[in-house]
Amino acid sequence: MRAACTSLAPVLIALAACNAPGGNNPDGGGGGGGGHDGSNGSGSDAAIMPTEAIKITVEPANDHAAEITNAIQTATTSVYMTMYQIDNTDVTAALVAAKGRGLDVQAILDSSSTCKSWNTPAYNSLKSGGVNVVWSNPTFTYTHEKTLIIDAKSAWIMTMNLNESPPDSNREYLALDTDAADVTEATAVFKADHAMQTITPSGDLVVADTNARSKLVALINEATTTLDVEVEEFSDTNQNGVVDAVANAANRGVKVRVVIANDPPLSSSQTQAINLVKNAGGKVVVSGPDSSSGTMSDPYIHAKAIVIDCSGTSCKSGFIGSENFSAGSLGYNRELGVIFSTQAELAKVESAIATDYAAGTAQ
Repeated sequence: MRAACTSLAPVLIALAACNAPGGNNPDGGGGGGGGHDGSNGSGSDAAIMPTEAIKITVEPANDHAAEITNAIQTATTSVYMTMYQIDNTDVTAALVAAKGRGLDVQAILDSSSTCKSWNTPAYNSLKSGGVNVVWSNPTFTYTHEKTLIIDAKSAWIMTMNLNESPPDSNREYLALDTDAADVTEATAVFKADHAMQTITPSGDLVVADTNARSKLVALINEATTTLDVEVEEFSDTNQNGVVDAVANAANRGVKVRVVIANDPPLSSSQTQAINLVKNAGGKVVVSGPDSSSGTMSDPYIHAKAIVIDCSGTSCKSGFIGSENFSAGSLGYNRELGVIFSTQAELAKVESAIATDYAAGTAQ
């Protein structure tokens, strides 16, 4: 059982644990798998347009999220943040200080019943410091997105919550995206969510609850030689969903490796997903300690990453984002991710996945 953000009833914790130190993802929203409007069913014809304007930071780096505080401290016009969990006081202080410098500082914090109390101290600090902070739109089961937009010029699209421990104890990936179209799209999603308005993104970002499943499936379907998946939750057994796509890749001869978090006991949907991939010829490992005991040298797997078609240090493309590969995350949450093809940055992710795979226990 994961550590919950709040001391709610056990049944709520089991359904949607909002984890404190590790910041695990609930796969919220139940088993339906489709988006609210049904647009996130399979959609394997989704266009894949990877960006090159990406720089990746791999955690844990024992830096207390210094990249994020530095980005806020050097902002000159605006800072917009959407965050599932936050208790890092360096970050909240940096946001308040940015507001004090006269910047446009706005924030959205998850308001789900399991996390609102966890986020309340940060909310109160931001509010009292003049930051235009709101609780998330209840349309989404969870606002599980982790994004920071700086000066309308760059977007940090992350797997990492802004809690105290993840930079020191979790496997996390932070994608700094400076592609102008991506930043514009991320900003549009932020502004709609901040205003409690609906939006249907039409750009290249991977956005739940609209296009996430279709874009991830399309990326996996492009794999011809290798497919490496590293994720906390691997349970999207929706027909034509992520698990089917991974199994299909193995069936067509792609070398498939899947790394999932050590989060006992595995759910029945995760066990089903593992068996589907194994029966197709893919390899699956559980890696790392559980969410309460990760370390710099042996991190908890809080990652959400895909890398395809690697040979040596060269890979075709990959994905980093807040999405877990579960029915709830893809179909009912607000999530944000990016598909990219920057060779040096793909190599960083591939190297970390290889390390975690080698340390894992075969299933």
